[in-house]
Amino acid sequence: MVSRFGRNEPVTEDYGLLFPIATVSSEQAAHCVREVLRARGIRSTTTAPRAVGGTVRIRVLVFPEDAARAFNVICAHTTQD
Repeated sequence: MVSRFGRNEPVTEDYGLLFPIATVSSEQAAHCVREVLRARGIRSTTTAPRAVGGTVRIRVLVFPEDAARAFNVICAHTTQD
């Protein structure tokens, strides 16, 4: 929490027009996600790495019109161990 003018408010992340489609813990993982999306014609970018509770977090972002397709692509390439 961040104190703003004496109030505790959660920090919100503003991505402008972009939509977060994946959260990963390394730049290598972010690169892999972006490559899978790129191979399907979906443009993406990443946020800068951010430490949250001792864990690194990187968001992969896409345009809103690509979000549903990007989600389906990522789900199709995700395995459960």
